[in-house]
Amino acid sequence: MIHQLYIKDFAIINEISLPINEGLTVITGETGAGKSILLKSLGITLGAKADKTDVRSGQQQAIVEVELSVDGQEKIFRRLISKSGRTRSFIDDKPILEPAYRETVNSLADFHGQYEQQYIMDPVTHIDFLDAFYDSNDLIRKIALTYSDLIQTIQELDQSIKLQNNSSNQKELLQFQIQEIQAVDPQIDEDIELGKEFKRLNHVDELISTIQNLNQSLTEHDHSIYRQLASALNELERLSKYDESLKPFIDSIDQATVSIQDASAGMIQHVESIEYDQKRLQEVEERLQAIESLKRKYGGSIESIRLFIQNSDHELAGLSGLDEKISELELEKTHLINRYQKLAGQLNTLRMKFAAKVSSEIEIEMSKLNMAGAKFQVQITQVEDRESFIQFEDKSVKYGSKGYDQVSFFLSANPGELPKPLIKIASGGEVSRIMLAIKSVLKKSDPVETLIFDEIDTGISGQAAEKVGETLKKLSRDKQVICITHLPQIASIADHHLFIHKKIKNEQTEVVARYLNDNEKIEAIAELFSGENVPIKKIKSLQRFTDQARG
Repeated sequence: MIHQLYIKDFAIINEISLPINEGLTVITGETGAGKSILLKSLGITLGAKADKTDVRSGQQQAIVEVELSVDGQEKIFRRLISKSGRTRSFIDDKPILEPAYRETVNSLADFHGQYEQQYIMDPVTHIDFLDAFYDSNDLIRKIALTYSDLIQTIQELDQSIKLQNNSSNQKELLQFQIQEIQAVDPQIDEDIELGKEFKRLNHVDELISTIQNLNQSLTEHDHSIYRQLASALNELERLSKYDESLKPFIDSIDQATVSIQDASAGMIQHVESIEYDQKRLQEVEERLQAIESLKRKYGGSIESIRLFIQNSDHELAGLSGLDEKISELELEKTHLINRYQKLAGQLNTLRMKFAAKVSSEIEIEMSKLNMAGAKFQVQITQVEDRESFIQFEDKSVKYGSKGYDQVSFFLSANPGELPKPLIKIASGGEVSRIMLAIKSVLKKSDPVETLIFDEIDTGISGQAAEKVGETLKKLSRDKQVICITHLPQIASIADHHLFIHKKIKNEQTEVVARYLNDNEKIEAIAELFSGENVPIKKIKSLQRFTDQARG
């Protein structure tokens, strides 16, 4: 429900902030006073298209905003219209993309303007209105779940059959890949250890020759490092006789000579242990190549190779069990088709039963709204689909989450005319009255809490006008109803009377909107009667009329 409307710099409106009340609110005022502008701004906040010409002259942008309750929470919906024509939308001060904004506000209010799209004018919604009329929530829930399960089962079955058709080639490929990996059977970190061994075996000659040359330099050569240190040691020992402070250096050199002898002996022993095994080198090289080839094919590491073979074993087992899986899915598909068929049949029976009742009640309401002789039909049809699994009267038909029925509202507004789809009926006051009749019958099933009517009273007067007023009043007991009217019969029974007029300020036209008190209401209703100002002494004579109209 809408609680507050705020408008700034929109068309000829400078700034207006209005509370919107529960019940029935009528809007009156002279022609051109700005009533439609007010509703247009409200319509834009509810998703209608805005235009750069909507921005007040001399201003850069217009602001239209409503505060309303959504699922028990207060939210502010705001749209900014720039002079360049760009529109930006916000919900609770957070920017939101236009499609998402329109989707959010789509079902918050139902705007019945001369050129506006209405929720009930969307043929997709007709089936929902009809189903809600006879409280089919449980049945709809069951068929929606069954439909979802059926679609999922069909998809799994199609995928399994496709796999089965390709399973022969897939099995051969998987078996080849598994055998290729098992033939090598690489172990974790084996490639690292083999790499180290390959480097050593591939450089045996270099290792032996280099170590032998180093050994010559260290100890074997006439001018080896060991012999030079030994000579230096002798000289220091001789000099130490004269300078005892040299003894620490003698000890250091002596330790160095020992270390060199140990290193030389160790390297000789290592060289003697090295074997040049050409066969082992070839074996290591070939195994490394085999492992690297697998790594290139199956993920780049031995870990990924082992994971691949695990997954392949699992997939191979799954392919081997496809026949059984397909058989189970076929049984499940048959079960779900039968279940869906039964539920869809139940829905069809209920819809056919209540379609005539809904049509009759709407026709009764239309007759109260000066549309005597108008015919309303709820047509239920099915669309043939030769590829469908679902049958209706021995024909394959299109089906969905709500069954196989296609529901459409048809109308003949005048006697002798053939009914036509509701969406093709001319716009204007006639459409508003048709919507009023439909809303009156289906108000409990209609999710929209606010109804807004523009030109609801076009072409009617007298008793028909009183009936329109009574219908609006009845609707306002369950919905918030806002309407522009030119008829005193409607204005007199309103809970709230919003009066619109224009004034000139600083050489600019401004729209003023305010709620009337009881005395002002009588005067405004009198003006609707006569089309001109009525003296105060005549106003009191209208009190009886308003009292009767209010019931």
